[in-house]
Amino acid sequence: MKQYFIIILLLGAILLSGCFNNKEAPHRPVTAESLEQAVELKQSVERIKLTGQKIGDLPSDLIGMPKLSILLLRGSELKSLDVLASLNKLETLDISATGLKELPRCLAGIETLRQLYMADNQLTELSFEIGQIKGVEYLNLDRNQLTSLDSALGSCIKMRWLRLNDNKLTAVPDSINSMKQLQRIYLAKNQLKSVPSALKDLPLLEDIDLSGNPVTEFPEWLSRLPKLRQINLDNCKISKLPDDLSGLGGLETISLLRCPISKAEKERIRLALPDQAHVAF
Repeated sequence: MKQYFIIILLLGAILLSGCFNNKEAPHRPVTAESLEQAVELKQSVERIKLTGQKIGDLPSDLIGMPKLSILLLRGSELKSLDVLASLNKLETLDISATGLKELPRCLAGIETLRQLYMADNQLTELSFEIGQIKGVEYLNLDRNQLTSLDSALGSCIKMRWLRLNDNKLTAVPDSINSMKQLQRIYLAKNQLKSVPSALKDLPLLEDIDLSGNPVTEFPEWLSRLPKLRQINLDNCKISKLPDDLSGLGGLETISLLRCPISKAEKERIRLALPDQAHVAF
């Protein structure tokens, strides 16, 4: 009995040591929620959150903040963003809902930028300057007025997540086939009549959203994307999927709600897709 008790204690000690060994609490960045507070924390501030504030021109004080990596300006009133070009540690920038009508040229000078949020603005086109932000991995342009994208977008070869929902796009440039790291692309609620053919050259693509577009065909190459896990084609005009769906072995979810698909075709699709795939009609 005594030996049994000792064993239990030893097992408990091993389990507890495993729970805490080499595990640290997540880093909480030093944050300022006003420009005044940011100046006070000048040497240590890592994140500045000024959402919804009336700012005008961004002050040059930001340049002297050596650890500043996150700048959140969503919904703020801004006049000039020129100071951004001198922030050589900036990794995340949110300038959503700030009334932007064009891509700020000063962004081209931020080599460290990884996440860029520009949703809910008034952009009508994405200019060639986007190709100079080569390090960006996440780009959010949801709910703008985009009708075209410059081919320079393909120069963002580190892009992993691209959001272009709720715009007015009729096409995407073929140059995006250079984004070999792209894993997610969201193009819901645009005016695309076909699945962009450039996507077939993206070997890591996992998640595609084309819902709410007048897409009429599910191309055969789409079923051969090696990493595809989720595809949303809700409210498209697709009535049939390719005869051979064997390439979709890793598919987890396909949504075809409000598509004009016959009962017989629905049954064929269910039988053709892997057992783990969730199909929504």
